Amino acid sequence: MVFDSTVFLVIFLPISIVLYYLTPAKFKNLMLVFVSAVFYAWSGPVHFLLLAAVVLWNFAGGKLVNRGRKNKQAGKTTAIVVIVDLLILVVFKYTGQILSLTGNALNDNRFFLIPIGLSFFMLQNIAYIADVCRGDAKPQKSFFDYAAFIMMFPKIVAGPLVPYSEFGDQIIRRRHSWNKFAEGCLRFVRGLSKTVILGSAFKEMFNVFYAFGASQTSVLSAWLGSAAFAMWMFFSLAGYCDMAVGLGEIFGFEFPENINYPWMSTGIMDYWSRWMSTLWKWFCSYVYLPLCGGNPASQMGFLSLVITWILIGLWHGLNVTFVLWGILFAVLLYLEGFVFQQISAKIPSVIRWLFTIIILLVSWVFFFSPSVGDAFSYLGLMSGIGGHGIVDGRAISMIKTYGFLWITGILFSTPFIGNVFERVVSGEGRWKTVVNCIVYVLLTFLCFSRITSGSAGEFFYFRF
Repeated sequence: MVFDSTVFLVIFLPISIVLYYLTPAKFKNLMLVFVSAVFYAWSGPVHFLLLAAVVLWNFAGGKLVNRGRKNKQAGKTTAIVVIVDLLILVVFKYTGQILSLTGNALNDNRFFLIPIGLSFFMLQNIAYIADVCRGDAKPQKSFFDYAAFIMMFPKIVAGPLVPYSEFGDQIIRRRHSWNKFAEGCLRFVRGLSKTVILGSAFKEMFNVFYAFGASQTSVLSAWLGSAAFAMWMFFSLAGYCDMAVGLGEIFGFEFPENINYPWMSTGIMDYWSRWMSTLWKWFCSYVYLPLCGGNPASQMGFLSLVITWILIGLWHGLNVTFVLWGILFAVLLYLEGFVFQQISAKIPSVIRWLFTIIILLVSWVFFFSPSVGDAFSYLGLMSGIGGHGIVDGRAISMIKTYGFLWITGILFSTPFIGNVFERVVSGEGRWKTVVNCIVYVLLTFLCFSRITSGSAGEFFYFRF
């Protein structure tokens, strides 16, 4: 089950909300576990059993790690628990991909489909064990409270990643209010609109560009294709993150922002503080800083950064293209942070922004290319090698055909439209309330129209 499906929107979500708010306060976490279990089991009973086993393993592991802190055995216990977690992650995430690479027919078996949200909830389990070992968090006493933290359906599909040390208090104490509930509903509709309307439209555009073939792709077409992919990626993931935050508010939680207008970044580090920021924060806290001893400027700093970004690349999939993508960002971050830091500060922000956008459009070629050869062939097309000239009629025609979509996408990938709308509807006034209602009802109608017609695109991260 996914957020942009009719079953979720029409049946599951309304019933879950009613059940949750009818449940007494002391049993709300238990109800949240129940509805989340139904949500996850909908995608496959076997995968739900895996999730339940992982939750139980890490709940018990947290207690054992905490007990080991008293007799200095916490490190060994932590290693055992985390190694088992990593083995589960590797087996279920990569077995199907390995079989696919070897041409084994077993890959067609449904068992090898990656459980939805596997990478996200496994990283949160590992962070919990690490936090208990460090003493940054106390082990959760209630199994159902811990299960609610890991399994809650608003964030299990695509995050955000929220370490228990920062989020645990909300499991026990959280504030419910009608204002928070209403804002959550509006946030959810905005996210649904990004994913279903804009994300799917840019996906269709990217597929058109990518289908041209080398002999029909000019330099302009290649760059426009990469830009269309970047927009698809942004609106799909930003939309899901908005929906997660909105659902969290509906159930009384406050999730951290995961996407914050990344195409306005003026540097690579700035970009990763805006794009999948909780993912980078997780790897920074639990991989990068421990590897370099908490000192990024040390001799181990660069090597630690490369190892971390290779792991981030492999986290997305078992492909050499993801490894190269990760190494590229490791090098860029190191150069920006330690080699050209003083020079970069003197460059006008507009130039830094333009350079960042160019780098990002180049980097995502490794993300959407099925092989290294395909990636470098596409980069060649972007450089004018082996393509169809600099500008051709197809590229101009595509700009004219999708001109309105490009303008809409660019505007909504900045805070401009949101700020203008907030100024229009903020404050008192019946007409402002009417305008607000009309806009959100219209967005909801458009979303349902695309979903029911089958025009809504797949969520980008489900590919990995």
